[in-house]
Amino acid sequence: MAGIQGRDASLRYLCISRGEVSTRFSEADADAVLHGLPVRKPPTYRRQRNYPGLFWSATTESFLIYESLLELDCLWLKDFDPTVEWIATQPFEMTGWCAGRSRRHVPDIMLQMKSGRVRVVDVKPEHRLDDPDTAAVFKWTGEVCTERGWDYEVWSGASSTLLRNTKFLGSARRRPLVSDDELISTMDAFSEGQTLGEVIDARILRGGNEHLVRTALLHLLWCGALSFDMKWPLREGSVLFRGSGGFNAINV
Repeated sequence: MAGIQGRDASLRYLCISRGEVSTRFSEADADAVLHGLPVRKPPTYRRQRNYPGLFWSATTESFLIYESLLELDCLWLKDFDPTVEWIATQPFEMTGWCAGRSRRHVPDIMLQMKSGRVRVVDVKPEHRLDDPDTAAVFKWTGEVCTERGWDYEVWSGASSTLLRNTKFLGSARRRPLVSDDELISTMDAFSEGQTLGEVIDARILRGGNEHLVRTALLHLLWCGALSFDMKWPLREGSVLFRGSGGFNAINV
């Protein structure tokens, strides 16, 4: 059944240079879809139950549309994920036969992974996943994406601590706001297993400006040059480690 659904499904996206493009899902150009425009913009009106807006992504260095606060949480984590190379929201509309009738569906997020894989993400609260109509659409979307060679994910939330840590680190994710000299000095002086407070105190004793030091540390944690256990809130006593990718003064 998945094969039949996949062959019948079509995909519509907005190309910056060519405008609206419709094609078979199986023949869609993933790169063109990822770098196109959102196929829909969420409306805003009084007393609406969801909260749409714009999210500034460090991955794309641009604003991305989101339709709900849950979708915003997902974008924060995808933006922080070092395996993600590109992010698009409301990337395409798919049309096809699902659960006995014709349907249209716009997935929430599309990712280009550094591995070369493409991943489509639908965001929905966990309590909504048992709805038969929602389940049918997600099953159909997953089958069609799999047949195309794309990965598919349904995201329903993450721990509040992980989200708070990610958003806090994100306050220093924009490179122009961070001192390059302080980034290099902090990494040069860092010793494995130091606490956040110890790193800050050591840099201040060597003449570092506390504000610049703290901003540099947050940026180094955001980009993965340094890491800590994200299951716990970031505090002065949090133990820091070098990130798996090491430190490169050019790319932090």
